[in-house]
Amino acid sequence: MRPLCEFPQEDLRKIKFILTDIDDTLTTNGRLPAKSYHALEKLHQVDLKVIPITGRPAGWCDHIARMWP
Repeated sequence: MRPLCEFPQEDLRKIKFILTDIDDTLTTNGRLPAKSYHALEKLHQVDLKVIPITGRPAGWCDHIARMWP
């Protein structure tokens, strides 16, 4: 896998969704740090949809959908 900064701009424009793990990828010790929240907000501002993925029970999904940007 290559970092996004290495992709040609033409290819970057084609990205519509970003899938990411939650635990210890977006979060640290179970918390969403400010830098992760800020990154999610910036992606939202450019209309990129972030799809968080977790192995946690389904009940967590409702909380995430309501509280995250």
